[in-house]
Amino acid sequence: MTDPFLDSLATALAGQAATALGAAGKAALVKVRELLRRRSERDPETKAALEAAERPDADRPQITALAERLDQVCAEDADFAEQLRAEGAEVHNAISAADDSVVNINHGQVKNLVQTREFNGNITFN
Repeated sequence: MTDPFLDSLATALAGQAATALGAAGKAALVKVRELLRRRSERDPETKAALEAAERPDADRPQITALAERLDQVCAEDADFAEQLRAEGAEVHNAISAADDSVVNINHGQVKNLVQTREFNGNITFN
């Protein structure tokens, strides 16, 4: 089983998640694709997996193969993995929030924070 983060990137790269991506997600996907294309110049296996997943007739096996290839490359190259995670975070969050899901992200310190899908009633902070 591949990393869910890498699976979401592979899904987006294959064009299977276009409706889930807003403007920021689409811009992030462009950066992820550029990063992978640069990597592919010296990595024929990644290039082949990316091209197979991007074909119009690609389906789940090609997407899974790309996710597995990304998993392998990330395990071999920590710098690339860090770049991919940084560039792809917006894509992953957008896809994770699809299908009536919720993704909450907080950066920094907060005194009171409520992360909820829904609630009924009052919330009181003491």
